[in-house]
Amino acid sequence: MSTIKDVAKRAGVAISTVSAVINRSAPVSEDTIARVEAAVAAIGYTPHGAAQSLRSGRSRLIGLVVPNIANPHFAAVAREVENACLAAGYTSVVYSTGQDAERESQVLKMMRVQRVAGLIVIPTRSDAAHGAALVDQIHVPTVLLDMYVEGLPYDVIKTDNVEAGRVATEHLLSLGHRRIGIIVGIPGLATSDDRHAGYRKAFEMRGLIPDPALALPGDFDQQTAHDMGAKLLGLAHRPTAIVTISNMMTVGLLFAIRERGMKVPDDLSVVGIDDLDFAELLDPKPTAVTTPILRMARRSIHKLLAQLGGTASFDGGWEVYQPELVVRQSTAKPRD
Repeated sequence: MSTIKDVAKRAGVAISTVSAVINRSAPVSEDTIARVEAAVAAIGYTPHGAAQSLRSGRSRLIGLVVPNIANPHFAAVAREVENACLAAGYTSVVYSTGQDAERESQVLKMMRVQRVAGLIVIPTRSDAAHGAALVDQIHVPTVLLDMYVEGLPYDVIKTDNVEAGRVATEHLLSLGHRRIGIIVGIPGLATSDDRHAGYRKAFEMRGLIPDPALALPGDFDQQTAHDMGAKLLGLAHRPTAIVTISNMMTVGLLFAIRERGMKVPDDLSVVGIDDLDFAELLDPKPTAVTTPILRMARRSIHKLLAQLGGTASFDGGWEVYQPELVVRQSTAKPRD
């Protein structure tokens, strides 16, 4: 059976450093954390979590709340959180809300019954009324991932979503497109509203006005995005390009395009925000604005574990990560 000494030897650090990483009992650099966690995974070391819990009287369970675990985007987040938790002697549990605030409330109540030590939450709404409700439901250290909620005092790790929408749209404008559609998410949700605001900002920076009739709600849902995409493509004066603000909505739009016998990018250019895991398998390969979701997930769990270990306290601060445009084959100049 592997020991903490084996972990220290493989990672090239002191035993006390391994203990600090596992228990989040002292400040440790991100590089050292990564080395220790890699060593833990490589040799299969298992910290004695149950014994630690009995001695400390503290829970060793971390809750992760995501919109849809079936989405590869959030499955990857769950994997990162699970790996970090195992390395630190914690167990993680994942629940999906389906972007439903009532279900989110039920999940948080269940987490409380299970006595989770801390939470990482991707919220269902961003407004102040929702924040007031969540304050009464969350009673443990919490990090909000990829979205804020007005009135909540917790740390936020998120993407610059306004910039994501702007970069996607500016790419199309730079190619000469002017009738650019957008399939947004859920109105009132910060991620959706911010990405839509970025779309409008790109037009404004060029002194242009987007056609509001070309903005339709896709609800972060593949089938809804398919239906909205079909509606845009059926217009008498249809768009020459479309932005989708999430990966699964990109998939829905691509199905709608194929059903109409259209070709990308000959008949329509497409840019999605949030990349597809299988992007390289598609033909054409889709242009996307990528977000560093795995880095954000790692930062979220490390920040939460540091709070639980007493080496950090939450201050309601934001850490904002920048998106990146990856140009592939789904965008081109509009046809005459």
